[in-house]
Amino acid sequence: MPGTAHLTEEDEQAERDSRDRLRRADHRLHELRDRRALLLDDIRRLSDEQRSLYDSRAPKEEKVEEFHREYQAIGHELARIRARREALRPRLAELVQSLRQAPRERREGGRGRPEQLRREMAELELRQQTVALPIAEENALIDRIRALTKEVAAAEVEAEGFAAERLKREGVEEELRRTRAEFDHLGEEFGRLRQSRNDRFESVKTQLVGVGQVVAEIREKARKRGELFQHMEELNRQIAEADREIREALQGSRDRRREARQTIVSYNRGVRESVAGPDALAHAAEENLEVLLRNGRVRLGG
Repeated sequence: MPGTAHLTEEDEQAERDSRDRLRRADHRLHELRDRRALLLDDIRRLSDEQRSLYDSRAPKEEKVEEFHREYQAIGHELARIRARREALRPRLAELVQSLRQAPRERREGGRGRPEQLRREMAELELRQQTVALPIAEENALIDRIRALTKEVAAAEVEAEGFAAERLKREGVEEELRRTRAEFDHLGEEFGRLRQSRNDRFESVKTQLVGVGQVVAEIREKARKRGELFQHMEELNRQIAEADREIREALQGSRDRRREARQTIVSYNRGVRESVAGPDALAHAAEENLEVLLRNGRVRLGG
C-alpha cells in the first residue's frame, strides 16, 4: 500500500489478515499445482504403458488365430486320414481272407508235372523203337504211352489252372502289400499329425495365457489411472477452492481501498460544497474530518 494510506486500524488489520491469507492460499495453490503436475506425469506414463501393452497384445492375438487355424486344418486332415483308413479296413480283411482260402501248392497225390510225364513218354517211345520186346510187354508199353498222353493233356490243363491261381494269389499278395503299406503309412501320418495338432493346442493355450496376462495388466493400469483421475478431480477441486480464496482476498482488499477512496472523495466534495469562503472552508473541512474520525472511516498518516 502507498504511504498515504487512509484505512482505519480495523481495515489495516483486515488487510494484514488478507495478505497472510493470500500468501497461504498462493503457497497452497502452487503446491497443489505441483502435485497435479506429478499426477499428470503418472497418468501419461500409465497411458504410455497401456498403449505399449495394447501394441504387444495384437501380435499375440494374431498368433492365437494362426495356431487355431492350423489346429483346425490339421483336424480336417486327421478326419480325412481316419476316413481313408476306415475305408481300407474291409479291403484288408477281404484280401487276407482271400489268401487264406487260395491253394498254396499242388494237391498231394495229384498228377505229375507235364515235363516229367513227357520225359517218361519219350523214354518209353525210345525203348519201343530201339528194343525188341515181347508182344505183351510192348502192348503194355503202348498202353502206358497212351495213358501218359492223356495224363500230359490233363496235367497241362491242371498246370494252367495252378498257374492262373498262382498269378491270382500273387496279385492278391501284391495288392495286400500295397494296401497294408498305405494303411500303415496313414497310421504313421495320423500319429504325426495328431502330435502336431496337440502341439498347436498347447501353443494356443500358451498364447492365450500371454494374452490374458496382457489383458490383466491393461486392466490394472486402467484401475490405477482411474484412481489417479479421482485424485486429480480432488486436486482440481482444491485448486479451484484456493483460486476462489485468492480472488476473495484480492476482492476484499480492492473493496476496502475503493471504500476508503470513496470516503475521501465524499469528504472533499462535502468540503467544497459547504464553504463560502476561506474561513468557512477550513471550518467545514475540520468538522467533516472530525465526523469521519469519530466514525472510524479514515485515519491520518503519521
